[in-house]
Amino acid sequence: MTLPFKAVAVDMDGTFLDDRKQYNHEQFDKLLTEFEKRGVHFIVASGRPYARLKEDFKDFADRMDFVTANGSRLILEGKEAAVYPFKREDMLELIAQVQAKYGKMATMVFEREMAYLHSEVAKQERDFLAYFAGASTVIDDWNDLPKDDIIQVTFGMDSNHAKDIEKAFNDTHSNKIVAFASANMAIDVNVAGVNKGSGLKRLLEKLDMTGDDLIAFGDGGNDIDMLDFAKYSYAMDNGMDEVKKHASYIAPANTENGVFRVLQKYLDEN
Repeated sequence: MTLPFKAVAVDMDGTFLDDRKQYNHEQFDKLLTEFEKRGVHFIVASGRPYARLKEDFKDFADRMDFVTANGSRLILEGKEAAVYPFKREDMLELIAQVQAKYGKMATMVFEREMAYLHSEVAKQERDFLAYFAGASTVIDDWNDLPKDDIIQVTFGMDSNHAKDIEKAFNDTHSNKIVAFASANMAIDVNVAGVNKGSGLKRLLEKLDMTGDDLIAFGDGGNDIDMLDFAKYSYAMDNGMDEVKKHASYIAPANTENGVFRVLQKYLDEN
């Protein structure tokens, strides 16, 4: 028998990783090796940037592909396959608009290989977001950002405000952004039309595949488009209720090794 899918896509936080932000490397190596034998591509689809994901998978990154920053940057066979950046002026206006309404909060601006946080926010708040960056530094003025492409902005705030932020900005800027509840206290903002689903679609097209070839796992608001796209879609048992509505199946919780258990079951049965 053969597996019903040719590609696997996993979210990181709350899905592939346990609550200590860890995964079993030995078990993953065995799983990845078996997929390689069967010609199955393993893809990480995350709000994290590639700089961080390379560290998360430093022993495996050359054997995987990546949909990073919620689909803003695609990495295929270790090389950048596509990038979908903001206009710099839009990003600066967005930060000003959000902070004018909700006050100062830890904010992180992602370029390709570096993330930037503002010095005016307390170090403890900055450190919460800096963990997800892989490489980060502090600046005193957003206007001093280098001129590389900006691929994502993350606000350290109540994620229930995500859609309000999206609507408020798009009402005056012709639908230029999309905002996701990426964690309880984090909102990711990307350029309109970018999400994990669109990123996977674009990446799989380069491999002559479609969503019918994909099994995907997620738990948060930024995973909904990915689950809608995948034929075999799994929401984690610990995931948001809204996310579960977009999945065909429920996987055991991330604390119960849910992704590994589901994938190993497919391997054992096929």
